[in-house]
Amino acid sequence: MSNEGLKSAYIRRLKAITRILYDLDPEGIGRSIDAPLDEYSDAAAKLMPRLWAARTESEASKEIRKSFPAAEQRLLDALWAAWQEIA
Repeated sequence: MSNEGLKSAYIRRLKAITRILYDLDPEGIGRSIDAPLDEYSDAAAKLMPRLWAARTESEASKEIRKSFPAAEQRLLDALWAAWQEIA
């Protein structure tokens, strides 16, 4: 994949991860309090390299739980699905 392709995939994944975190709101700082859409953008950016390194859903779940220890299965599933879907 070219550098432009990698950059484009990164941006799409970052937007998707940020939106999922906002919508499912594991820390109560997003949708549940009607916060700005970018409330989870820093957390999503920190999570991206961990997800990129994960080779399995189990590894990804462990990495997500490092950032969000109380993450529900719904969040783990949504993040993994988005990660796999967006190339």
